[in-house]
Amino acid sequence: MAKTKDIAKTTQKIQKSTTRSWYVLQTASGHENRVKEHILKRIKTLNADDKIFNVIVPEKDITKIQEGKRVEKKEREFPGYVLIEMIMEDEAWRIVRDTPGVTRFIGANKQPIPVPPSEVRRILRKSQVLTKTKEGKKVIDVVVGESVKIQSGPFEDFIGEITEINEERETVKALVSIFGRSTPVELSFDQIAKL
Repeated sequence: MAKTKDIAKTTQKIQKSTTRSWYVLQTASGHENRVKEHILKRIKTLNADDKIFNVIVPEKDITKIQEGKRVEKKEREFPGYVLIEMIMEDEAWRIVRDTPGVTRFIGANKQPIPVPPSEVRRILRKSQVLTKTKEGKKVIDVVVGESVKIQSGPFEDFIGEITEINEERETVKALVSIFGRSTPVELSFDQIAKL
């Protein structure tokens, strides 16, 4: 009788959903890519590709100076977290939850809460602002007149409106409101993100 109660406590019923939504998984920091690989393997072996669709570790490109040289690296946008697109139902929940490295779903009262679509679009767009061509040149996905958020430098967290794009130098000019005045600033492609 005691065993039955223990099993009932550990087996959690999830509110079933028939729509695809994005959820956030918590993992140990530094193990995000490993968790992603484990989930992708489990999707294949358990034939769950009709319930679990995408697993993403949001990353951003950063440029650091090491030993006097510019080094471009990818850095996790949200250390310790992985985004997953799935239909929330018991079997899919168990497949993901029992994956090695997954700590828990983010939610209230142990119930996973979907990430609002607008937030998912913002995260995915931010991860894909910059792309590189075969020649290694950076191409930016913004146009003159578009507003962007500045991610680094003295104007970090400011919003600027693009006035000029120089693809050869990989820079943009933007108008930033500082103390109520529009001030032109020059920014590298790496310093900006789409809103």
